[in-house]
This record gives sequence, C-alpha cells and structure tokens, in this order.
Amino acid sequence: MALQLENVVLWGRSAREYIGMFALTPQEANRRILDCAAGPISFTAEMTEKGTQVVACDPIYQFSAEEIQQRIDESLFENDGFK
Repeated sequence: MALQLENVVLWGRSAREYIGMFALTPQEANRRILDCAAGPISFTAEMTEKGTQVVACDPIYQFSAEEIQQRIDESLFENDGFK
C-alpha cells in the first residue's frame, strides 16, 4: 500500500531539539547516526555541517521537494486552527 501524503502531518525537529530529546552526549552526537522516520527535519543538515555522519530515511522522500513543502504548508495551516 502506498503512503497517502494527505494523511500524514509533516513536522521536523532541529539538531538542538533532537540532542535534548534523546539526551545525546557530545560523544554520542559525533557518532554515525541513522535517523529513521526523519521527515522534513533540519537535524541531518545541521549535524552534517558539524561533521557528523547522518543518514536520514523516511517514506515521504518518495515525493518531490515541492510536494513535501506543500504538505508542510497545509499542515501548518490546518494546525493553526484555520481549517
């Protein structure tokens, strides 16, 4: 069964949020990281910029950047009570 994008709320977290959420020590944050169900996050980009090897995977990556951005925009609109 194919992923139905209209049924998924896309939300991501920053590196700072992930480090706090998972209580990553500096040593752990510098190891190779696999981020499953990553979604549209900045974690991978931020950590890669710092030299950490991160691989992000998510079924939503089958969609184009434009389709993902459209769903993010729709999710923001719906969750702000404008639906």
